Amino acid sequence: MSVVAAIVILGILVTVHELGHFLVAKWCGVGVLEFSVGFGPVLWARTRGETTYSLRGIPLGGFVRMAGDDPALVLEGKAVDSEGAGGASPIEGTQQLSAEQQAVLEDESKWFLKKGYGLRCAVVLAGPAFNFIFAWALASGLYFIVGLPHVEDGPVTVSSVMAGLPADKSGIRAGDRVVTVDGKPIPTFQAFVEIVQGSEGRDLAILVDRPKVAEGQSAKDASEFERLTITVRPAPDISEIDLLEGKGPNQKTYRIGVTPALGNVTYTKVGLFDAVGQGGQQVASISLKTLRVLKALVTGLISPSKTIGGPIEIIKQTAASANEGIMAVVGMMIFLNVSLGVFNLLPIPVLDGGHLALFTLERLKGSPLSMRFQQGVTQVGMGLLLLLMVFAIGNDLVRHLL
Repeated sequence: MSVVAAIVILGILVTVHELGHFLVAKWCGVGVLEFSVGFGPVLWARTRGETTYSLRGIPLGGFVRMAGDDPALVLEGKAVDSEGAGGASPIEGTQQLSAEQQAVLEDESKWFLKKGYGLRCAVVLAGPAFNFIFAWALASGLYFIVGLPHVEDGPVTVSSVMAGLPADKSGIRAGDRVVTVDGKPIPTFQAFVEIVQGSEGRDLAILVDRPKVAEGQSAKDASEFERLTITVRPAPDISEIDLLEGKGPNQKTYRIGVTPALGNVTYTKVGLFDAVGQGGQQVASISLKTLRVLKALVTGLISPSKTIGGPIEIIKQTAASANEGIMAVVGMMIFLNVSLGVFNLLPIPVLDGGHLALFTLERLKGSPLSMRFQQGVTQVGMGLLLLLMVFAIGNDLVRHLL
C-alpha cells in the first residue's frame, strides 16, 4: 500500500504543476485542447467545451496540450492541422479532436505562440509557481494546525550512521547513547556537535552506552547497556553536507557522520500570520539547498552517483514517508514540490525555464527565432534530459536491484 500511496502523492505533485499551466493558459485566452494526468494510453477521458480531461496509464507525469504551441506548425501555418495538433508527441499520445476543438485550432487568437511575451511567460511560469505555492500552503497549514516543533533533549542517542564516514569506520552504531567525549559530559546533541566541529581532526574518545537487545527487540526497548569507549577521528571532507549548509569548498567543517534520534517533540501553537511566515521560510530554505546541490553537481564538487535518483528512488523515499505517518508525508510533499519547481526553472530547452529563455531571446531579437535554431536547442535539451534520466535510472538499479 505504501507504493500505491507514493504514486498517489506523485500524481498530486504533477497535477498541481500542470494545473498551474492550465488555469493561467485559460485566463490568458489560450485554447487548451487537453489537460492530462499521466502519459500513454487513455484510461479515462471526458470532454467539456474545448478541453478534454484525461487520466492516462503512466502516472509519472502529465501535460497540458495548448492550441498553437508547436513552433514548427505555427511558423509554417499548419497549426490548424488536427492530426499534427492532436498528437504532439509519442509519449503524450494522440487525441481525437471534437468540432469545437477544431474550431479553436482555426482561431489564431487562441494560439499560445501568438500571445504576447508577458502572457506566454505567465503561462510557463505558472507550473513551477503553483508547486511553490502549494508547498507554502502545506507548510503553513502544518504549522498552523499542529504548531512549531521543538525537540526536547534527552540522552544523546545516535539515530543513524552514514556509511563510509568516521563514525561508521570506528564502530559507532545506531542506538548508541553518547555519555562523554574526552571525559566531558554530553547533555545535548548540540554540545556533541560543537566538540566534534572544534576537534580540528584530532582523535576523540567517545564513551557510549550500547543497548543490549534480544532478537526481534528494538534498541529503544532495551533495559541493559554495555559501556564502550570508541576512538573516532572527525573528517573535514564531507562536502555534500558542507554545501547544503552554504559553506564553500575552502570552509571545511569536521564531522563524524551521525544523525540524532529525536527525543520528545512538543509543538507550540502559532497564529496564522506566523505560520505563513514559517512556511515561506521553509520553502525558501529547501529552494536554496536544492540550488546549492545543483551548482555542486555542475561544478563537480559532489558526485552525481551519490546525489541523483530516478523514479525508483523517488517512489522508495515517498513510500517510506507514507509508512511514517501524515507528518512525514506532508514533509515529503513539500520537498518534492519545491524540488520540481526549482528544477523546471532551469534554463534547459524543453523545461519551463528553457521556454522562458527562448521567449526572452526572441524578445531581445525583435523577431521570431529561426526554426532551425529552435529545433537545434530543443534537441540538445531533450538529449540532456534523456541522458539524465538514463543515468538516474542506472543509479536506481545499482542502489536497489544489483
